[in-house]
Amino acid sequence: MTINDWWRDHPEERYWMIAPSRGIVGEALTAPKARGESRFEWSHELVGFTQPGDTLFVWDRTMGAAGIGAWGRVLGPLGEEKRTRRGESLVHWRMPVSDTVRLANPITLSALRRIGGEIVAIRDEIKESIEGPVYFPFVGATDTLTPAPAYLSKVPRDLVALLSSRFGFEFAL
Repeated sequence: MTINDWWRDHPEERYWMIAPSRGIVGEALTAPKARGESRFEWSHELVGFTQPGDTLFVWDRTMGAAGIGAWGRVLGPLGEEKRTRRGESLVHWRMPVSDTVRLANPITLSALRRIGGEIVAIRDEIKESIEGPVYFPFVGATDTLTPAPAYLSKVPRDLVALLSSRFGFEFAL
């Protein structure tokens, strides 16, 4: 399998969301690199598509109410490292990132569901305009919206613009 890099010819599509299990990103995005079909996991392979300067939003499950709690920048360069797990040596993607900055007002899941119709409309519009997977950061319907079960997902520019206008943070779009 391969990644459907629908954003390749759209330099304004420079946004991602990571959902680390402990709410901490660390110094780099790291994920096992595919080794044939048996190891392919799209949310891990997306690490290899991040670019220096991209914005990384952090989904934090450790806050009182889960939500987007921080952001940072992808620094680069992309590399690989070997890690041993349960006696097996695996090659991992490694993309250095900046320290993250906490949002003064995290964007909670309940707040996202209040604008769920607009979020789902953005997702559906993208799905209609391209062929293949879009790796959107949220799944579900308007009232059941939840983060995608993924390590890393692609955040479309239009979603960043919506969140910025609704929740009062600004990024160069």
